[in-house]
Amino acid sequence: MNSLEQYKDSSHYRKIYEQIETLGLVEHINHLDEYGYAVIPSELVAPEEFQDRLRQAVLDVNERRTGQKIDLKDIETAKLSRDAPGEGHWGLLTEDPVFQEMLMNPTVLAMGKYQCGNSALLSDMLCILKHKDERFTHPLHTDQHGTPPPLPPYAQVSNVTWTLTDYKVGNGPVAIVPKSHLKGRYPLPEEGNFLREDAPVKPIPIEAAAGSLIVWDGRTWHGSYPRENEGLRMNVILVFTRVYMKQIRDFRSTVPQEILDQHPVEFAHLIGANSMYPFRDGKPPATKEENAYMMAAGYNPWA
Repeated sequence: MNSLEQYKDSSHYRKIYEQIETLGLVEHINHLDEYGYAVIPSELVAPEEFQDRLRQAVLDVNERRTGQKIDLKDIETAKLSRDAPGEGHWGLLTEDPVFQEMLMNPTVLAMGKYQCGNSALLSDMLCILKHKDERFTHPLHTDQHGTPPPLPPYAQVSNVTWTLTDYKVGNGPVAIVPKSHLKGRYPLPEEGNFLREDAPVKPIPIEAAAGSLIVWDGRTWHGSYPRENEGLRMNVILVFTRVYMKQIRDFRSTVPQEILDQHPVEFAHLIGANSMYPFRDGKPPATKEENAYMMAAGYNPWA
């Protein structure tokens, strides 16, 4: 029996898979399993009104942090004011309620939990705005940083990229190496620059309409093509990780109680606000129930 297959006859797996069936995502997780990535169309993600709220929220964050105002109607012609290929903004969760709603989106959660288990944590949420610039920014890499080879046969990190503009050739799309999640290692330095004519590894561009999700396994080799066209490529990226791994952002110390009170308890769990580690006041949890979700993850990849 396959080492992962034996865990699928469990309540942990069924809980996730039933949600995936309900949301119409079965073919997408099958593609994810086989190729290391999947593209989920916008109609399975969120209505256009929500997409516009997200776009505006990203532009608002960019204005607050850089001083540059960009109108929503000008996305297809705009250029960033900074002399760089793009602008990245981390730590979006508390910047606007729409980002919190985004985290709780059923399709987003289903994909994150399918890869990192029911106990998955949000590691961080960021956005990237990219304009026309020939400079090469992202050679092939994986998102599962610091994990030594051979990598385990399951993802420890999940990247869920919410596209806010069309991803296509010329627009600076993601570059993916299909089935590279099965290699069990990080790309070597000489394998990184895929734009070289003699590059040993050649990825494919991922095309996705605005509002889609591009999801990939933390082990999947990927990068990004420079943007050749006018206008902006925009996204919001949710990085999920397994419960035993260190998050990029310390949400427990930075998210105010008033935000936690606005959401169900699952929100607090997703950001690690009620995590077992590090111990509060240097003491372990008082009851087994408080750490049961983390202990369960030691028995099943989907727990």
